[in-house]
Amino acid sequence: MTSTRLLPGLRAVRRTILVANQKGGVGKSSIVAAIAVAVARRGKRVLVVDADQQGNCTIRDLGVKNSDEGRSLAMTLQYGSALEPVYDVREGLDVVCGGKLLAMAGTVVANAEQHGIDPRQNLLNALEALIDSGSYDLVLIDSGPGDRGVLDLLLQVVSWLIVPTKEDDGSIDGAELLARRYLWARKNGALVELMGMILFDCNPRAIRRNEDTLGKIMDLLEGTGIEPFKNFIRQDKATALDARAFHLTPEELIAYTPPRPGEGGESDETPAKKWSRDPEPLATDYSKLTKEVLVRLAAGERAKEAV
Repeated sequence: MTSTRLLPGLRAVRRTILVANQKGGVGKSSIVAAIAVAVARRGKRVLVVDADQQGNCTIRDLGVKNSDEGRSLAMTLQYGSALEPVYDVREGLDVVCGGKLLAMAGTVVANAEQHGIDPRQNLLNALEALIDSGSYDLVLIDSGPGDRGVLDLLLQVVSWLIVPTKEDDGSIDGAELLARRYLWARKNGALVELMGMILFDCNPRAIRRNEDTLGKIMDLLEGTGIEPFKNFIRQDKATALDARAFHLTPEELIAYTPPRPGEGGESDETPAKKWSRDPEPLATDYSKLTKEVLVRLAAGERAKEAV
């Protein structure tokens, strides 16, 4: 997908947010899971689409036990078949799973034209049909860091883009590469709009260093009129480890107590100990970020409807 010609018939699926960075390990899956669970716990219908071959959001963050490892999404891209989510991962939260079977998706996208396949239209049709049937209030898409073809396709389908980044140069470089793909998509007719960039895994006490990182983010956003998200996600390794180990978000961890040995209810692989003493500060960060995302989403959707 390197052509510079305008792509015909592009439209964006309403209330869809892609979370992306072309570097891994910057919090994409954790942010998607935390926002999805937070919104679902407040009585809304949420769909997560895990478009990452690693499937971390599916397995590690949300603990989906009967994942198809990306088969449904891969089949949709290639054949236009219906998306088949795992329902009720949480009350009000369904998941189109990611995983190793998405490895074929990049090849399908790269060779689509010569085989007469339109994976963008396939995904658009299937996603709109699933949203209509499931009456979802919000769709969050977690993308993998490496497959540019699939990333370009997603940018042609979604309404909004969020870019998380850490403070290190590699993460900033990944965000800059992602920004270039975003600008490419916009130039070629995509309707996606950048919602903002999020500083992830930072030390809230390192004020000067955080200001320096935000300065680099502002440089990337120069001329867009977009502000970075005011709320950031702090570094809390113990809570992050527990979240992945127990397949819970920090918000869910607050009230969670691992069962004692012999009490049952958990698999043998589930650890019996929480490392985090207090997950509430990290949970509060995600809660504040969720509110800011929803405020920006509502304002942006109103602006689009007014045009």
